[in-house]
Amino acid sequence: MVSSIDELGYIYDAAKTLMNEREKDYEGSWRDEGLGSAVGALYKKGSQVKTMYENGRLIENLPRSKEDCLDLMNYSAMVFRFLHLKENGSEISP
Repeated sequence: MVSSIDELGYIYDAAKTLMNEREKDYEGSWRDEGLGSAVGALYKKGSQVKTMYENGRLIENLPRSKEDCLDLMNYSAMVFRFLHLKENGSEISP
């Protein structure tokens, strides 16, 4: 549980850094792959994290677990971006 604004800022900064680092690799492919791909990636990663939790590995492998959670935030940001673009009338891929 996040216990302070400082911790929340740390999480936000880490997710933003990861998103920026991966954007260099993906070069906007999130837009080409479409909303369905972003939702699918979010679901898949969420399922992986859930399985890790159920198998007792979520806490055992903290570095990976934290990166997986940042991935969830990244995929959520992609979905949010699609929704934001749609709301503002921008054309997006299917």
